[in-house]
Amino acid sequence: MNDEEREAVAILGGGCFTISVVLLLLAVVLLLSACRSQRDIVHDVTYVETHDSISYIHDTLYFDVPAQSAEVVTRDSVSKLENDFAVSIVSLNKDGSLSHKLNAKPQSVPVPYERQVQTKTQVIYKDKRIEVPVPVEKKLTAWEQFKLRSFWAFLSLSAVAVCIIFRKPLCTLIRRFI
Repeated sequence: MNDEEREAVAILGGGCFTISVVLLLLAVVLLLSACRSQRDIVHDVTYVETHDSISYIHDTLYFDVPAQSAEVVTRDSVSKLENDFAVSIVSLNKDGSLSHKLNAKPQSVPVPYERQVQTKTQVIYKDKRIEVPVPVEKKLTAWEQFKLRSFWAFLSLSAVAVCIIFRKPLCTLIRRFI
């Protein structure tokens, strides 16, 4: 074996140990990390208000009177035909009889009434932001608070420790690529 082969075996032979130490440090860092604490959630709200109102409007309805006709022939001197919307024609016949004709005029009669109007009003409120705190099931223990606060410090220390422990193989590896 020449020097290069020995050096490769030394680097690769220590590879299993290096991988196991890195995995051990990674497991320690993951065990020391914690979940995130409570956050406030922001919701967009759309709120619709509906108002119904009924009002009455004074209006006029036109009623069509149908055409009517009536006729009376009598031998008396008095004849009476009545209709609110009629034309009366009275005539004395040659034989001494009285002829009376009543013809109604077709027309529209105004009838006042109140019309019901229903109004529906909707007011829509959008984009109101309401912050809703999410409740936490229980308070964090002192150990969990410590893990939460010290995660980045342990991660930095672990990175520095890895660099110090494996400085010779790292320097060798860096020199090969430079």
